[in-house]
Amino acid sequence: MTRPELPGRSAVGIVLATMASTSLTSLLLLVLAVAVVLSEAQLQLAETFCDATCPQAASIVQQKDIEVKRPLVRIFSHHGRYFSELEELKVTGDAGLNNFTGSIPSELGNLTKIKFLHLGNNALEREFPVELASLSKLEFLNINLGNNSLTGEIPPEFGGLENLEYLRLHVNVLTGGIPPELGRLQKMVYLILHSNNLTGTIPASLANCSSLRNIRLSNNELTGTVTQIDFLQLRSLESFSVNGNQLGGGFPVSVYNCTDLKLLDLSSNGFSGELPDNYEYSQPVLRDLRVLGLSSNKFGGSVPGWIWKLPELQVLDLSHNSFTGVWPTNLSGLEGFSRLEASPDDAGGGSSVSNNNNPTQVEGEGRKLFEQISIQAKGLRLVYEYVLETLISIDLSYNQLSGRLPYALEALRGLTYLNLAHNNFSGEIPQVFGNLLLLQSLDLSANYLTGKIPAVLTRPSLGYLNLSYNFLEGEIPTANAFSTRYDISSFKPGNNQLCGPPLETTCVSSNASGSSATLRAPSSKLLDGTFWLAFEIGTAIGVVIMVGTLSAIPFTRHRLLHPQDFARRSKHLSYGVFREPT
Repeated sequence: MTRPELPGRSAVGIVLATMASTSLTSLLLLVLAVAVVLSEAQLQLAETFCDATCPQAASIVQQKDIEVKRPLVRIFSHHGRYFSELEELKVTGDAGLNNFTGSIPSELGNLTKIKFLHLGNNALEREFPVELASLSKLEFLNINLGNNSLTGEIPPEFGGLENLEYLRLHVNVLTGGIPPELGRLQKMVYLILHSNNLTGTIPASLANCSSLRNIRLSNNELTGTVTQIDFLQLRSLESFSVNGNQLGGGFPVSVYNCTDLKLLDLSSNGFSGELPDNYEYSQPVLRDLRVLGLSSNKFGGSVPGWIWKLPELQVLDLSHNSFTGVWPTNLSGLEGFSRLEASPDDAGGGSSVSNNNNPTQVEGEGRKLFEQISIQAKGLRLVYEYVLETLISIDLSYNQLSGRLPYALEALRGLTYLNLAHNNFSGEIPQVFGNLLLLQSLDLSANYLTGKIPAVLTRPSLGYLNLSYNFLEGEIPTANAFSTRYDISSFKPGNNQLCGPPLETTCVSSNASGSSATLRAPSSKLLDGTFWLAFEIGTAIGVVIMVGTLSAIPFTRHRLLHPQDFARRSKHLSYGVFREPT
């Protein structure tokens, strides 16, 4: 059969499926469930398959919901010669449809001209064929997500793919280490290996990939440190995520040199020590950083000053560490937190809040940073598939921070979520919360806060509030249905002197203050330690006076220390310099 002539190269979408029916088997030899960009030879092949012998071919090609579960290896083992000129191959599944099964055929290594290979969202399994390392022109390799369950190790031979720019092998079951040979990929821009079972250390040779913009190694079993990576050579790096591993050591100081960095996530590891704060720069470090995640580590000491001077920062998560000290009095350096470009409804991206243990998927519109992050807010763990400009969040929970909540919070006008639970904050809740018009979630639980609940918290846009385990007192505000909008868990346990709905404790009138709880709450002076300080000082003064008196007057000392002798000789005692009268 003579192949028809075609007038030049163009891109077409082809779906060629292997069917169980013998009448169609001779017509459709390939099972491709996605668009494939073909060269002239493949276009001729497509028309050859769809000549007069298959009048229904046009409608079959346009069909998108063909359920195909045939081994991909069978296609290329029998018909690989038809793809020798192929430059781009995209074989992806779609919501359970068009899912290819089996292993990746080694015959793909014969596609010597291919530049783009996308095999995501399928049900592929088994190990990588080493033959893929012979695709010297390959620029994009994506085998990710869905039901893919590729096992085995990443072939070290991949270090020879000198034109490779995108290596995306995430969400599989890959084991072994990250090959140091990947450090030879000078053109690599994206290294996406998260959500596997990779072990070992992060090779320092990755610093040789000077074009790298995105490194995502999170949710593996990596060990060692990250301080061996010379970030000075990674000046183009925009995202570095290693959360959910077993890494340790100190904070990688050389990351300060990544001036384009937008996301730094070291959460859920074993990093320890204090964050460095003794570096002098003519300009603030990490000026483009939008997300800083250091939660669930072993960091301690004070929160360094450079964190409060990150002008583009919008998500700060330092929770579950051992940070101490007080909040700074000046937060004006957090310019990203002062944006008021969105309405309160935009900040959440239309997400729904559900009371379960599974992460809630959140989406929305706005300027996006296409990185997945996870934050604790609204009493749930929220997962953002990308970071919106309107997402402004601070989480300092589960630390040892103390002092009063600063009035400087007023500068954070764009704040969406604020979590300060489980710290040692004291004093009253400041009125400046009334200026945080976009605030949707506020958690101040498990602190030492006193006084009344300020009326500024009754704003309807505040959808989640937790004030439990404090020492608040007085009547719960009723404006804007505040007392009925939240359940008892927003105020209890703790706060024994609160009264009014939704609590069962009723408020009684008081001449002094108008209303008060039936039981008085601990005095703020007592909670602040003023009483005990006065008691200790008074006790010390009393002891000094007594010791001084006993030392200065021997007679008094003897009488107090030996009262039995005084009683026995009382008849013969003299009174000072006088004799007892006769």
